[in-house]
Amino acid sequence: VIDRALGAIKGRMIEDLILLETKIAKPKSQVFQLQFAVGEFDMVVYNPDTLSCEIFEIKLSKEVVSQQYQHLINQEKCAETEHRFGKITGKYVIYRGEATTVDDIQYLNIEEYLKFLA
Repeated sequence: VIDRALGAIKGRMIEDLILLETKIAKPKSQVFQLQFAVGEFDMVVYNPDTLSCEIFEIKLSKEVVSQQYQHLINQEKCAETEHRFGKITGKYVIYRGEATTVDDIQYLNIEEYLKFLA
């Protein structure tokens, strides 16, 4: 039980850190979590100048698992997001593993992502 609680706390801290650093690095964009009736996008980066957005899942894992991006490929969630925030120009999972692409979803390493923002 304690390990599960610590994992949840670490995951939430990583999400908050990435949201904050992205907001700082992209002051002209809106950066936020997007909640749905079931599920959420951990981060949306909306660019009001181009009327487009990027959607993200943020995971503590080092492994690539299709469950990690289930919301990113959900047609209903994507259609609702595009209706509100314009064309989705990228779908990403930020995690602790190596950068790769799976099913048109880009996996980004957390450390590399944060260095890129700096």
